[in-house]
Amino acid sequence: MIRAVVADDQPLMRRALGDLLDASEEVRTVASGADGAETIDLCREHTPDVALIDLDMPVMNGIDAISVISRELGIRCVAITTFVDMDWVLPALRAGASGYLAKDSSPEFIVDAVTSVMDDTMVLAPSVVELLAHHAVQFPSAPPAPQPGTAPRLTDREMDVIRLLARGLNNREIAADLFLSEGAVKQYLARAYDRLGVRDRLQLLVRAVELGLVTPSLANPDSSRYGA
Repeated sequence: MIRAVVADDQPLMRRALGDLLDASEEVRTVASGADGAETIDLCREHTPDVALIDLDMPVMNGIDAISVISRELGIRCVAITTFVDMDWVLPALRAGASGYLAKDSSPEFIVDAVTSVMDDTMVLAPSVVELLAHHAVQFPSAPPAPQPGTAPRLTDREMDVIRLLARGLNNREIAADLFLSEGAVKQYLARAYDRLGVRDRLQLLVRAVELGLVTPSLANPDSSRYGA
């Protein structure tokens, strides 16, 4: 049973999200908070597996709360909000969110997101995937050109995995496409993280786009999962 904390400044939304998770067979809500600071305290007290966190809350916003809960407490966080724009999406993901959902997502999608992040899968609402893809295309970053001999060296297989990741495939799909085990895919990703100096899949995609290793298509607007 996955233990969850729910955070939202609206009592009705807290109750609705808690009831939704409790109605599933996989999740049980152990506490709910009305602001970021309270949610951090609840996570310290109850040590849940996942925190489902609204972003626009008083006292401490959800982004700051996610940063503490994910980085200091090691608890997976899923952002859920009405705001689907770059001013909210990128800060939330950079803070450590394992997922980003819109509040108009279907109940099934929300429950699936909470269970999926336990398998190290990043879950993004389709609208968020499309937003990130459009942003990458319209506003590509332009880092300084690497000095001779300093460009990261990736093996052909690591590049194969990165290209498929950039198409929105999860580990199982990458493994099937390359005739590998899922464990081997994870090993190739871990090596790519190390070579490119990143810590997760999102950073890997961004860095690969910056270096011109893949086309900036993060990745397939029809896909909403990026398994780790």
